[in-house]
Amino acid sequence: MLVGNTQPTQTSKSYPIVIQNVLEYLNSIDQEKLALGRHELPGFDSKQAWFVVLEYNKEPLGNFKPEVHKYHSDLQIVLEGSEVMAWSLDTGTHTDAGPYNQERDLQFYEYAGIELNFIHAKRNQFYLFSPNTVHITNIENDDSQPVRKLVVKIHNDLLEAK
Repeated sequence: MLVGNTQPTQTSKSYPIVIQNVLEYLNSIDQEKLALGRHELPGFDSKQAWFVVLEYNKEPLGNFKPEVHKYHSDLQIVLEGSEVMAWSLDTGTHTDAGPYNQERDLQFYEYAGIELNFIHAKRNQFYLFSPNTVHITNIENDDSQPVRKLVVKIHNDLLEAK
């Protein structure tokens, strides 16, 4: 897992090059005018990196199952509002809460044995959930404002995380 600032800083030079390139592109466009749904990332194979823009109301933690991805990492950026995100390291010993969804590269787990850490996600920060990171997002916090979020799906080959 990696947490950082979406705006260029001295530290951003230490991010993986693909993250630097994605952030550079996203900072060059008007994110407020992006339509909901899937978008291509110029310079990337559309099967290896893309992003979606989402809008939703947050929900209680109990409405979600912990999730993990095998081949893609999630780079999540809150554009409007705020939410709670939860994460834990994937020990490889968690109980599946159903079959792996290959099309969505998505495995849900049961909660048993997962010790969650919580983050209060805000604007101008990114949260990279790599394949060894179980995560839950869209969790309600102390405000009822809807969330507008951008989620970049990055194939782990691009991160050299295999």
